Amino acid sequence: MPSDDPQPSRPSVPSTAEMPTLPLDQVVQQQAGSAAASKEPPEIIAGYRRTRTLGIGGMAVVYEAVHTHLDRKIALKLLKPTVADSADFHLRFLRESHAMAQVSHANVVGIYDAGDADGHLYMALEYVAGGDLARLVKRRGPLPTDDALKMMIGCARGLDAIHAAGLVHRDIKPANIFLDRDGNPKIGDLGLARAADGADRMTMTGNSWGTPSYMSPEQVKGVADIDIRSDIYALGATLYFLLTGTEPFSGETSFVITHRVLSEPSPDPRIFNQTIPPAVAAVVAKALTKDRAKRYTTPQELIEDLERARGGQRLLHTAASPAAAAALAPIAGALPRKGTTAATARVPTIDPFILKLLALLVVGGVLGLGWWSMQGFTVSTKTTSALPAWAADGGKDASGRWASLRVGSATAKLHYCPPGVFLMGSPALESGRVEAESQHQVTLTRGFWVADGECAQDLYDAVVGMNPSTHKGPRLPVDSVSWQEATDFCAALAKHGVSARLPTEAEWEYACRAGSTGAFAGKDANDGSSLGWMANGGLLQAWRSSSGDEAEAAAKRWCVQHADEPGLDTHQVATLGANAFGLSDLHGNVLEWCRDAWDGRSAYGVEPRQDPESTDGGLSVARGGCWFFPPERCRSATRLGLPATATLSYVGFRFVVPER
Repeated sequence: MPSDDPQPSRPSVPSTAEMPTLPLDQVVQQQAGSAAASKEPPEIIAGYRRTRTLGIGGMAVVYEAVHTHLDRKIALKLLKPTVADSADFHLRFLRESHAMAQVSHANVVGIYDAGDADGHLYMALEYVAGGDLARLVKRRGPLPTDDALKMMIGCARGLDAIHAAGLVHRDIKPANIFLDRDGNPKIGDLGLARAADGADRMTMTGNSWGTPSYMSPEQVKGVADIDIRSDIYALGATLYFLLTGTEPFSGETSFVITHRVLSEPSPDPRIFNQTIPPAVAAVVAKALTKDRAKRYTTPQELIEDLERARGGQRLLHTAASPAAAAALAPIAGALPRKGTTAATARVPTIDPFILKLLALLVVGGVLGLGWWSMQGFTVSTKTTSALPAWAADGGKDASGRWASLRVGSATAKLHYCPPGVFLMGSPALESGRVEAESQHQVTLTRGFWVADGECAQDLYDAVVGMNPSTHKGPRLPVDSVSWQEATDFCAALAKHGVSARLPTEAEWEYACRAGSTGAFAGKDANDGSSLGWMANGGLLQAWRSSSGDEAEAAAKRWCVQHADEPGLDTHQVATLGANAFGLSDLHGNVLEWCRDAWDGRSAYGVEPRQDPESTDGGLSVARGGCWFFPPERCRSATRLGLPATATLSYVGFRFVVPER
């Protein structure tokens, strides 16, 4: 489904906001091919001086630029030379400029100028510096309900202005909603907009153009009379995303997604976040109604219900009042299962009293295990010298007990991590810290064996019988595996007498820290380069050249420009320095799946916890950073949430074997 929202110039490089699908080498080849096929536009076009690239889309490139006389910063959008000869793309670009010129509203990206300068079609657009909603949520997790409602009220007002101009946007989604420096939303990218009466249809008529996860059922079907109710559906899907951190319908391909849009019931956001008020769930349900005749008919109706839901008042345009809305599909205690869609995920409720009772019994059984030391980390001294039954070999070294696992000709070395108490998260003044790392004490009551390095491709192939990795090499970490595939690998080890699983997030950080309390587990707590394969040299300088999303975009451009340089790839597992537990690669190389779900909150606990594991959230936790990230994104406490179905060229895993 085509879309011209500007995407990062190297989409296969890791990002918390983008889910790349192509291997790095393919993307670099495509970029190089594009560069060869078209010449660089002049530095000054129509009085605007280009300063840097902001993004590249299907039909256009967007640059940051400055007006040479007014010294005003703008976003300069240029039609790609490679599609300039296409009548459809040419007309579509012109139509976008005309559509934007018809709308003047604080919640819609403005246009200053448009035209043809020496054969270069251009638009001079309002420069919006705060990034987009997709990146905001992927970076910080789901928004608090009040913030999400406030954001949607602004978007609905912008959509109302678009509706008043007689237009249908047709590509509303988080990535096309931009934030100014004050956090106010602005709808942009009207490249698919058309007149509500259909008078300006082009050769694309009858096709389901848009973004699958946010397309209404009628848009998926390609009906001819798309109207503003399709945009209202997309706003409902966007609100769902803001509240839950996941899309209402997802899948491996566009076909799977659109099939679910047409055939599965629209999900309740309270599946992922039970704190969402019933009235808010009712607004989402009405906006996502498959029958457009039963949806909100105008953006103004949606605004009225959003404002009332935010104020706890009775809704005007749904049958559900705040009290009656509670009678929607029962979801108390329902949590999404890994690998399922939001629409089909249901888990039976567990009585909270039983959970508390079990927790008390466990706590009582481990009292006296150990006390929190001055450094916030203690390790039990109770160990056993016997090798586990699955071990082909083993012994004791400077890091403690170790055992080797052998499957065919492939081997993996594991070290034993004893029970202990440690501080999880990061202190307030740690460089690179984000809000989702609140520091708290954690007690692990059981020891476990953990692989010295990330699962290598030879072992994965020996167990599963295939190798999905983008970066090939028997001793390179396996990559491009989903959370479920990593979990299935662990289950398959049972055939070889090993009861393995992914580590919990707490186990991962405990093993990573190995008694350390700084940002990294090495001798220098502020430098993880001796233990991890992460951005350095020119790539690190590119990260340091600016801040926020702009820094990530600069780093991606640098990688494309220096694709032939060494170091822009993974390295062999367990070859760098090890921490005190004998473990390597916990900082950088590839991100590592953990057993936990993303909890959907900015913080993940401040009270002491025992053997914690989160099942609340639509994303799965990945830890440790990767080769592309700068050090601050590869710290012991760094957390990232990814869709469980993601198969990315910079994500792998390591496994643990719990002590029996």
